Amino acid sequence: MNEDTNFSRIFGSIFGGVGSIIAVTGIIIGLNTRSFVTSAIPAQGTIIDLVQRSSTDSEGRSSYVYHPVVKFTARSGESTVFEADTGTNPPEFTKGQQVEILYSPQKPDSARINSWLSLWFLPIMFTSLGSIFALVGGIVLVRSFRRLISSK
Repeated sequence: MNEDTNFSRIFGSIFGGVGSIIAVTGIIIGLNTRSFVTSAIPAQGTIIDLVQRSSTDSEGRSSYVYHPVVKFTARSGESTVFEADTGTNPPEFTKGQQVEILYSPQKPDSARINSWLSLWFLPIMFTSLGSIFALVGGIVLVRSFRRLISSK
């Protein structure tokens, strides 16, 4: 076995394995989101604030995203406030804007805004990127085995 074939097998295995883990993670997140959406109760909420969060990249540049803070009243009559997990720049919402939210009756403070970005972006991104990595790793791995077989 030459060094190129050995490198291809290692590279393909690692790339394909990591990609598979990322894709499976995306699928699990997607299934959890689907379960949440099917059991959640819809309600109207109001954006009461936009919380600015900053991050710094490896070159020291700062960037900001804005996370909406939403207030809604659950069916039980309990008023609940939550900060959305997802943030955008520019802000996706404005103060005072009405939004549909989904919440679990058991955990109203873990509500989510009913939008594609809030619900589906993360599982689709993980599943897509993981699948691409797994596919590339798999192709490299299959080609390395073909070279190994043809050299014998």
